Amino acid sequence: MNACIGDFREFTSQGGARVTLVFFPAEFQVRWSQCAATADFFAEYFAAVPACKPADDEARAEFIGTVSYVVNELVENAVKFSVGERVEITVGLDDGDLVTVVSNQIRAEAAPALQATFEELFAGDPQELLFARVEANAENPDTGGSGLGFLTMMSDYGARIGWRLTAVADNPQNVLLETMARLEVKKP
Repeated sequence: MNACIGDFREFTSQGGARVTLVFFPAEFQVRWSQCAATADFFAEYFAAVPACKPADDEARAEFIGTVSYVVNELVENAVKFSVGERVEITVGLDDGDLVTVVSNQIRAEAAPALQATFEELFAGDPQELLFARVEANAENPDTGGSGLGFLTMMSDYGARIGWRLTAVADNPQNVLLETMARLEVKKP
């Protein structure tokens, strides 16, 4: 299985700030609070990078809240569904965007349904889909895989989301899932 869905692109800028953190959940169980702390670290770090640095305290708080929410959603999903040995988080600047890429392995048999869910998220207006999913979840709380986090990132935070699914050569039971979120960086 090899597929790209949504706005998934390779990093193209060579000189931009970039930070990578790797979790090894098989050796050290990652807790939800660690996902939030990780997201907060990236948000605070990039709030101080000159290309991202907000103009005032209000803009800084908004920037940190947005980046923290987006990174936290991506990391929580990766940690929750990862079956591989590592979860890799890279956040960096690329062509005027702050880009987050979270990579983890999932079971190959889960990939087709996940791909269909991702494609469905791009089938319509994110705001309308968000409202429809919230209503569906209210009617049936046991609904799984709703995509609310992705829809919220797209509709409320303006994130451009993309996924790449790639076969894992040395482990055909797994697929590498790379999830990317791009946020436009506001110039000071």
